[in-house]
Amino acid sequence: MRVRVRRIFIVAGLVGLIAFALVLPTIQVCRDWAFVDQNTGSRKGYREWFFGLRTGSWYQESALEAFMRSKHPGEFQQEWVSYAGTGRNLFGGATLYGHGRPSRIIMLKPEVIDDYCGQASETENRRLYHVFAGGEPDKIQELVNHVYETVMSGRHQKTEPNGPANGSKPIRSETNRSSSSAGSRDLYVFRP
Repeated sequence: MRVRVRRIFIVAGLVGLIAFALVLPTIQVCRDWAFVDQNTGSRKGYREWFFGLRTGSWYQESALEAFMRSKHPGEFQQEWVSYAGTGRNLFGGATLYGHGRPSRIIMLKPEVIDDYCGQASETENRRLYHVFAGGEPDKIQELVNHVYETVMSGRHQKTEPNGPANGSKPIRSETNRSSSSAGSRDLYVFRP
């Protein structure tokens, strides 16, 4: 009889352990939050644990925010919207995805905004802020496209004014040229 009771406890314990192991990955222990300021493109975030503690806070101020704070503090306002809210289990795996609906400014990396503001006039930087803060989706999308194209064309000109950077010369790769999928493959090799 004792052997039978012991076997029942062992089986029940194993079933309970297996059930716990199957449920454990679905239990959320923390949530990683990230926000974008729709008016300037600045970003911030933190990790929030299930018991209320916040850790890992970070803040990335955009050049547009720095400009508005220093030149036009009376006009400066922020509008934070979540763009990430990932719940994580004990193993760090994602269990939940949730976020707000930020404007199209989310499409501009902070480095792109910083590059644009660094080369734009004060008047243009102020206009940039007011279009983003105005909240009109069509105007914001148009400006996002303009900022991106301006910065990318400027980066391209800096790295390849008359060809590739560093005086390198294009050479053809030694691939099978008869293949139609080979296409044009120029490699840039630095030759001092």
